[in-house]
This record gives sequence, C-alpha cells and structure tokens, in this order.
Amino acid sequence: MYKGKRWAQDYRESVNHPHRQLLMERISTYEPFKSILEIGCNTGPNLYLLSKKYPDAKLSGIDINACAIHEGKQWFAEEGIENVDLSVLKADELDRFSDKSIDVTFTDATLLYIGPDKIKKILANLARITRKALVLNEWHTDKNNLNYKEDSYYEGHWVYNYLDLLRDTIDDPRIIIRKIPKELWGGSGWEEFGAIIEVKL
Repeated sequence: MYKGKRWAQDYRESVNHPHRQLLMERISTYEPFKSILEIGCNTGPNLYLLSKKYPDAKLSGIDINACAIHEGKQWFAEEGIENVDLSVLKADELDRFSDKSIDVTFTDATLLYIGPDKIKKILANLARITRKALVLNEWHTDKNNLNYKEDSYYEGHWVYNYLDLLRDTIDDPRIIIRKIPKELWGGSGWEEFGAIIEVKL
C-alpha cells in the first residue's frame, strides 16, 4: 500500500504534532486506569506518548493497515516499549473485546473515514467495550437533522453531529464537545470541524 519507508518515518515524527498533547490531556482526566485502546492507531504515535506517561497501563491499538501495524511493532521494539499491543483489525470488528473490558477508548481522526452505514454500530460497540470514557478526536458539526448520506461528506471525510449520534446510540451518555484550537490543527477541514468529543460512561 505504501512505497518505501519514508511514510513510516513521517508518521513517527508526527508524534510531536501539537494536537496530540491536547488529546493526552483529555485522556489523562480519566485516571486512574489500567487499560487504554486506540481505534485506528496507524504506527502508534499516540500510544508511544501514553506508554511514556503510563508505563504500567495495558495499552492496545488496532488499525486496518497491516503495514502500519508492522512498522509500529518494530518502532516499539526498538524503543524497548513492552506495554503496547498492536493488532490488525477494523473498527467494526470489535467482537474480541468483552463488555467493559477497556477503561478508556479513543480515536484520532479515524471515524471521519467511517460511513453512515457503519458509524452507529461502531459507536455502540465502543460504548459496550469501554468502562469509563470515550475520547474522540474527529470532525463534528452542530447542524441538526443531517441527512448523512447527502449532507456530511466533505473533502473525502465524514462530518457528524456527534451529540445527536451518541444520544441516539448510547443510553444516557454524558457528552462534552471541545473545539480544537486553530493553532493546534488548522486547515484541511480541522479548523472548521475539528473537535474532541468526550463521552463519560
């Protein structure tokens, strides 16, 4: 899928992207925790940061891309990081995770690739496997009554009203939506739609 190794190096270097610190801060508010799962982890830069901060936690990441998972495993092995487990798995294939088996589950620009035919089922499954909170860094819109098949596809990504989606999908969720500051991730739709959606379970 990818040619050469430059993409993997670029993704490793993205560990310093400023939005990641905000994501780490939001995840940290749900301490104490023993387990964290990232959906769509690529090579694992977020899990790399979390492993440094929480060396005793069990960290897991799944991604559809086998090349990314391979590169991530190699990266963590080189760094001597032993508390991160990476697997090739789709976001809609979460049956291996039992109910309430993960303390915090998060995404980072993953659900914007999920179409309206799957998004509700995935959100319901995320809530099923998670005990404390979901932290989603995605594209959010405040527009109501969206026809998702027609109204929410923008520059190759899906934009959802997560307040409506989560209320329709999860029993009594406590939802907090924070706009991502422009200085952390501007341009390419993030300036308009970027948000961190937190769901306390």
